[in-house]
Amino acid sequence: MSVSFGSPGPYVSALHDAGIVVASQVQATAGAVAAVDAGVDIVVAQGTDAGGHTGSVGTLPLLQLVLDAVDIPVVAAGGIATARGLAAVLAAGAAGAWVGTCLLACPEAATAPGARDKVLVADETDTVLTRVFDVAQGIGWPEAFAGRALRNRFTDAWHGREAELAADPAARRRLADARKAGDYDTAYVYAGQAVALVRQSLPAAQVVRSLGEGAASLLAERSEELFGDERRPR
Repeated sequence: MSVSFGSPGPYVSALHDAGIVVASQVQATAGAVAAVDAGVDIVVAQGTDAGGHTGSVGTLPLLQLVLDAVDIPVVAAGGIATARGLAAVLAAGAAGAWVGTCLLACPEAATAPGARDKVLVADETDTVLTRVFDVAQGIGWPEAFAGRALRNRFTDAWHGREAELAADPAARRRLADARKAGDYDTAYVYAGQAVALVRQSLPAAQVVRSLGEGAASLLAERSEELFGDERRPR
């Protein structure tokens, strides 16, 4: 179970008593150390490249910092959507990767058809880290954890004007109506910066297999190029 965006401390003992492994997503080194002190089994270094609620530090620097700061397995999250990304974080020392955006277009995902269409054509510059969707829905997420989503008319109009948005019930109703209508020019689609790497609606099993097998192949090839046959993984 992942317990994140707050202290996992109150939950770890009960989860462990039930035989459940506990992970916690962290967005800074201090959070990683605190999670380990709370007794979690896995730390997830979630960079701002990620879709949805996240912090402000990029995945690669955060991963390096967290790997040096803790001595339990670290999983990398944020911006990982292909075998190259998985190979990169494994080579750095991560125990694995937590992926989300690369699964948004899969047939098994609960992504609405209109949202899936937006994902499949979005570029890496088409996301924004913003609080407008939380503010418009009256959701009290801490300001430190904004949400990375695809830019649209709503974010273009209100990003940076959150106080005005909170005081504008008509704008908040427009977002609610857009969600019901499936109008994703206004409603939100949370996605990370790796969204530009998602160009097909593929089965989830195929995506996961491609990530794992591709990363293994890349790591083996690079090991041979750099070190020769004697250092190649077996």
